[in-house]
Amino acid sequence: MIRRQPSLITIASEETISFLMVSTDGRFQTLANLPLEGFIDGSVKAADLPKSALQSVNRLLVVPDYWMGSRFDEFQARKTSVITAFIERKLKLEQPTLTQAGDFYHYAVVQDQDHRQQLYTFYLQEEIAYRLYRRLETLGISPLRMTTPAQVWQAKLGEMVEDFSHKGIGFIHLGETDCFLYFFFMGQFLFSRNIQIPDTEGDASQIYNLLNYEINQSFYLYSQKTKSAVDSLFMLAPDASAVDQLTELLGREVQELPSLQTAPGIPDEAMACPSCRVFTAPDLTRNGEHYLSYRPLKNELAWRPVQWAGIAVGLFLAVLLTVESGALYLWSGSVDRQMIELTSIASEPPEMALQDISQALDEITRELERPSGSGTLMRTLLAMPDGVSVRKISLDVSGTPVLNMEAVVDADNPDAFKAMLAVFLNQLNQRFNLKPNALQEKDVSIQLDRSEGDGRKPVYQINFGFEIS
Repeated sequence: MIRRQPSLITIASEETISFLMVSTDGRFQTLANLPLEGFIDGSVKAADLPKSALQSVNRLLVVPDYWMGSRFDEFQARKTSVITAFIERKLKLEQPTLTQAGDFYHYAVVQDQDHRQQLYTFYLQEEIAYRLYRRLETLGISPLRMTTPAQVWQAKLGEMVEDFSHKGIGFIHLGETDCFLYFFFMGQFLFSRNIQIPDTEGDASQIYNLLNYEINQSFYLYSQKTKSAVDSLFMLAPDASAVDQLTELLGREVQELPSLQTAPGIPDEAMACPSCRVFTAPDLTRNGEHYLSYRPLKNELAWRPVQWAGIAVGLFLAVLLTVESGALYLWSGSVDRQMIELTSIASEPPEMALQDISQALDEITRELERPSGSGTLMRTLLAMPDGVSVRKISLDVSGTPVLNMEAVVDADNPDAFKAMLAVFLNQLNQRFNLKPNALQEKDVSIQLDRSEGDGRKPVYQINFGFEIS
């Protein structure tokens, strides 16, 4: 049994780097807190990290917001090669000292209020981020993905706020000693601000006046960057009265977000940045477009499923051909015995010998006409369109040859599934010459599997069989 490697989450702040292990029940375990500069320059050795961290898969590296930059460009092309060439050229021109800037970015194609296509790019822009990645790479724990607290909030708010991708959204995260302001445009992170909360000795009005001033300044900056206004403002605060206080001071509605923490958060002993404290394991492991990856590593990981699929098909064919070779060997022995028997009947009357020879030739002909396993499998694989994956295939040649198949169809909706199934059946009819008794949709048993959760698209399972000649 293959043991799954444990998952590691790495969180970097301006001064420290924390290594957290994610358990199967979604809890965080703090493995180490190290000074960031000492870790990067090598004065903190690998021996200072527990073996469990060095033997884990580093799923995610969270870095401060300002370590990443973002930009919007009006761009009409949609071809991936054109987009990536444009982005990499821009990054090299704007960050000439960062020679690997073209390897650390992610993009999304969005539309603004005037339905013009915009290219949104976020990328590493601080040298310390590159140094940290290389240090982790040296230790063999390169992060598969990188993000920031603002990008995590983008994913969370995108699931909670209606029309998030078409509005200007502001979010206030008020803590005990810090307040974080996040602003989003067309569903993408625009900028953030960190406000230190002064010690007012219990006078909360001074804090709200400070926030009122800073938020209004941020509104002005937002309008300069986007030529539009913030449509909705949300707030998460330990004190429920904070929403009413800011609503009155700002003269506009501030909407309260309910408590978002439905699973254990980051423990207090982890010296993670304050903006990450409320994040849970599902927050930091959810799928989405709010990550960037080292592009050579990303390309390697993208091809890995294809490589494993090729190995699996190769092994399956090797086993099948081995079985077929053994069957042919046994059959050839039977033919040899029949030929010996034929040579021993010379004393019999000629008409009896001819009858025995005719029967032997008929049996040999029937054996040769049986469909071969490798040929049948090859015709089946050639008939499969993209999106159809075989789970089980069997060929019964004890009587009339019958091919039974179980497969999975990857389709986004019922119409796409029906179209893909029709193509598959049509190609099988052509490959196996089934015109007299052509396969139809009614001959196929269809099941819809949602056992992996409603959040994923449905899995269509099909099961059918047919006679071949």
